[in-house]
Amino acid sequence: MPTRRLVLLCGLSLLAACSPRVADHSADEARATPPGAVVAAAHASTEPATSTPPEAAPQASHSAGMPGLNELQRAHADAGCEVSNAIGDLDDIGIYCQMPADVRAFLERENLCQHFAGEEPYDAARKRDLEAAWAEFCDGRERRFEALYEHHFDDCAIRHALIGVGKRYDLFTDTAPDYCRPQDMR
Repeated sequence: MPTRRLVLLCGLSLLAACSPRVADHSADEARATPPGAVVAAAHASTEPATSTPPEAAPQASHSAGMPGLNELQRAHADAGCEVSNAIGDLDDIGIYCQMPADVRAFLERENLCQHFAGEEPYDAARKRDLEAAWAEFCDGRERRFEALYEHHFDDCAIRHALIGVGKRYDLFTDTAPDYCRPQDMR
């Protein structure tokens, strides 16, 4: 009986997460914030990277699916620096403050790409906006990631963080991840 109850609760949770009201709320938030405002906020953070390895960052414990607004706000507050509002993935928030500026910029761009890739074109104007956002944030993302990965290859802490990013966003197209040995981590 407890197993059946657990299965039922899981099923109901999935239904609630996929309800049209949740989807409409996300669309309302996207419409309320024009892409330019998100980009401006994304480039506003200039906090220098610290030497703390990503493993020392507060670990995000996220449940299945998209994090809630409270969970995102808590992760942003606990990050250790001002995290760009463009960052909506808890794992990316967890490593953001320990990364150099070029990795931070990539994380912001990739999170915006993921955001716009998930949007629906409900009319012709929205379709044009989404195509423009896709061209701005998503075009060339694999090439950018590969260049970033090669640039930071000698720093195991950054490489380790980039491996997680690459797996999360399916960015290892031509480059296989090269794992750091524990003794190479700073």
